Formats: sequence, C-alpha cells, structure tokens
Amino acid sequence: MVRAADALVKAMESKGVDVIFGIPGGSILPFYDALYDSNIRTILMRHEQQAAHAAEGYARVRGRPGVAVATSGPGATNLVTGIVNAMMDSQPVVAITGQVPREVLGTDAFQETDITGILLPVTKYAVIVKEPSKLAQTFVDAYHIATAGRPGPVLIDVPRDVFQADVEPYWKDEPSLIKYASGLVMKQTQEPDPELISRAADILMNADKPVIIAGGGVILSNATEELVKLAEYLMAPVVVTTPGLGSMPSDHPLMLGVIGMHGRIEANLAVMESDTILAVGMRFADRSVGRFDEFQKGRKVIHVDIDASELGKNVTPTVSIAGDAKKVLSELYACIISRTARKEARPFVQRLKAIGERFEEFMNNYGEPNRMTSWRALKVIREELPRNAIVTTGVGQHQMWVQLCFKIFEPRTLITSCGLGTMGFGLPAAVGAKAAAPDRTVACIDGDGSFLMTCQSLVPIVQYDIPVICIIFDNRSLGMIRQLQDFFYQKRYKDEHLGLSVKHVEKGIDYVKLAESMGVEGAVAESLDDLRMLVRRAVRSGQAFVIDLPIDKEERVLPMVPPGKWFNQMMTPTGFDVHARIRV
Repeated sequence: MVRAADALVKAMESKGVDVIFGIPGGSILPFYDALYDSNIRTILMRHEQQAAHAAEGYARVRGRPGVAVATSGPGATNLVTGIVNAMMDSQPVVAITGQVPREVLGTDAFQETDITGILLPVTKYAVIVKEPSKLAQTFVDAYHIATAGRPGPVLIDVPRDVFQADVEPYWKDEPSLIKYASGLVMKQTQEPDPELISRAADILMNADKPVIIAGGGVILSNATEELVKLAEYLMAPVVVTTPGLGSMPSDHPLMLGVIGMHGRIEANLAVMESDTILAVGMRFADRSVGRFDEFQKGRKVIHVDIDASELGKNVTPTVSIAGDAKKVLSELYACIISRTARKEARPFVQRLKAIGERFEEFMNNYGEPNRMTSWRALKVIREELPRNAIVTTGVGQHQMWVQLCFKIFEPRTLITSCGLGTMGFGLPAAVGAKAAAPDRTVACIDGDGSFLMTCQSLVPIVQYDIPVICIIFDNRSLGMIRQLQDFFYQKRYKDEHLGLSVKHVEKGIDYVKLAESMGVEGAVAESLDDLRMLVRRAVRSGQAFVIDLPIDKEERVLPMVPPGKWFNQMMTPTGFDVHARIRV
C-alpha cells in the first residue's frame, strides 16, 4: 500500500511527465511531498496564472501535455485565465488542484472553491476525485483526453485527504473512460469521408485562384510536410492565421503570410481575390477573416477540421471534411495527383508576392535612416537569433509587429496567445518553452504592458537556470489601446500611459534595474547597432538577459482592418499605394 499521492506521481512518471509548474499550498502539500522522492522536476512560479502559461509553453514546444499545479481556493482560481487561454488555442494542459478534505466539502471551509464547476465550460474534462483508488487512473484518463482529437486543457481536483489515503498502486496505461473515449474523442478523430475528399479535389483542380489558409490545426497535427506538398502541386499560395504561423516557412515562395485584422497586405489581398479557399485546421475567427458574409461571397470554401463542431459554425462551407489535418491533406494530395498534372505558376501569386516585397521595403525604410522602428528592430532580432530559435510574445502592438514581419521558419517556434489574447503570456510561456527545449535559444519579445503583468517570472528563470532572452518593446504606454483611441476615439487618450509621473515630470520605468533586482542582467538598446550587439551577446552567453528597447509611442501597427469591416477597407501607412486588383 502507498499513499494515493505517491501512486499519482508514479502514474505521471509512467506517462513521461518530467516537469511541473506550480505553487504549493496547504491542500496540495501531500502531492508535493510525494514529488520529493520522484524524478519529476518542479519549477516554483510566482503566480499560478504564470504556472498555467508555462505549462502551455511547454506543451506547444513538446507537443504533449504540460502540467500546472495549484492549491485550493485562490490558487485554483488563479489558474483560470491560463486554462481558458489553453482552451481557446487548443493546447494540452493538465491542471491538478488541491481541495479541502471530503468531510468539509460544501461547508464553505477555508479556501474551499468549486473549481470544477468554474472550469467545466472551458476545459475538455474537469473532475473532482473522491475515491483515492481512482486518483492515478484519473490522471491517465485526463492525460489522454488532453491530447486526443482536438487538444485542450483538463482539470483534476483532489481533496487533501484523498491524497493521503492508502491505496494499491495500480492503474491501466490506457484510459478507462470507455464511454468518453468512444464518444467525443473518437468523434473528433473520425476517418475523412472519401466522397468529400473527391469533391474537394475536383473543386481545387478547377480553381483559377485557389488559396490555402493554414490554421493552428496544421501544426498540432504535424501536417506541415503535407501542406507544402499540396500547395506546391497546386501552385496555390498559402496564408495563415496567427496560430498557423510556422506551418510553412516564411521564406517559401508560396507563403504570403498572416491574414486578418493585422494581416499582411498580400495575404489579405489573396483572400479577397480568391475563387476557392481550402481552410485547414482553423475556426474562422473574426480576427482572421473579418466579416463572415463577405468572406463567403463569390468563392467556394472547403473547410477541414478535426472538431466537427467547427464545421459550419461561422462560415457555411461548400465542402466540410471532419478529420485530422495530416490525414486529410495526405488523402487530398493523393486524389489530386491521380487526376491531374502539376499546376504551372500562377501570375496572381507572383504579383501578390511583389506587393509584399514592396511593402516590406517601404516599412524597413520608413522615416529617418537608422531611426529605431519596430520593423527595423525585428529585422535585426531575426538576423541575430538562430533559425530554429523559439520566440514567445505577450499581447499588444509588439505581437502584431511580430506576426507581420518576423520570419518564422519552423513549426512550434512562435508561441503566442491567439484566441484569448492574454497580456502577460509571453514571459512565463518562455519559461515553459525553455524547460521543454533547454538546448535551443528562447526569446520573449514582449511589450512593456505585458511584461509588467508577469515580470515575476524572471525569478524562476534565475532560480532554476532557465536562460531566456527578454526584449521589451518599451513605448511607455498600452500601445494597442493608444492606437485604438487614436483611430476610433478622436485621440481621447485615457489610462494608456505606463510611465511614471514624478512631480509632473514624465519618465519611463527602469526595466534594467527591475531585472537586476531579480538577478537578471539587463541593458538599454539606444540604437539598432546596440540592439544587434546586445542580442548577439545574449545568444552567445547562454544567460538570461533583459533588453529594454525604447520605441516611439506614436508608432502604429499597419495594415489594419477596422473591427467589423471587410479586408477591402484595410488601412495602410500613408505613402503606400497597393495598386492591386480587388475582387468584389
């Protein structure tokens, strides 16, 4: 006989869990005591939300569940934002929370909270374990559910006395939830319908201007090779949603970049001019395609997704295919090559690529020579980071600049909060990413607003020797809020300023001193040459480093499609004329 907590730890080891992120508390202490003699590494975060983000960063890099742990009450509720973030972005996270003993459940005991009730709507599976003998098996079940079909977060809530009860150390490596496994999970992984594959192939073969939209599902299913093969055979340009960045290398001739509210000009034009869309592993979010009615007008849509509930939810497709992206793309490719020869280069792709190159040159040369701008800064950062470096971001203007002009060459190398848009995501996610890939360079490109929300993550970076480079785009403001107030609220700026006012003299926060107070060396990049030198030094040193990058608070993220508008109302920088045919 062993404690249920010990059996749980052994079950975790059997599934390959090597690290957890969390904060101990009274109700979860028996579990931490069991971890003491295990091979599982624990990383003490400084806020539970950051533990969830770190677990997600780990999951995105490894492609398997990250584990976050918290105690009952406020510890558990602090996980909520991170868990919802993982749910919105379809990432496998296993959250384990402590709970008050069974005998006082329902009495409003100290730090009692119905966390399963709170999280049921925003997880794939949430359960409170009241039978000690089922604890280890419950973890195995939850671990499977987190990755089966469309990935997502799960929650296991455990009363303290359940952890401490004596049990036989027994569990099955396969999930015991047969009903669940044969229901939702199996439904999500159904085989694609051959008739629908054939219909989709016919549409694509006869299209004049086909465009492939690659979503995050392409990366989750490891379908990048299949995507590239199909695109090259059809000579169809590829655009991506924000979660889909990395599904095709940025330097591939058919890659046009990200679409949406802050999408690349050539990518949004491709969608507007298309007569056929093959959308793979995406959910047609408003930020990606704007107005659903305009998106559907005058073009055929083939939608592929592992989650059948997404098919027809926002856009009514011509053909809907439920299935894993890798499997569907493979079968679609095989069907097409058996019926038609490889397509020739399409003139509209070459024209759109030329527009994108002209816009990139315009932005890199915008304003005074050598002046610090976000486009120029990101070009320098990209040149100094290894090709396979993992980059995380917070949320705000810096995130949009990254998706617009920072080149992504491999899947799982850009980690950013997409569906929920969680400020503060970048730094703790970088902790998880570096824990998952200790031999690779990990850099967090952050905004000052996001950095201030989770800067405590610098402490575990030092404590556990998790060297992360953090580059702060410092415009002393909530940049995206200021931009929206500028464009849509008559410049009525309110509560967007992040600097300090001392005796009516405005100044910025000293992020170098802040970093140094937590044991991380920092420096200010006053010029592009400074930035290049500092990034190069940080990469070579292999040590944690914070770079404060002052930028102009009046710099704006463009292109931009105003909320609720279609791509043909895309705002571009003054002085840049697209001169492109737009399909109406």
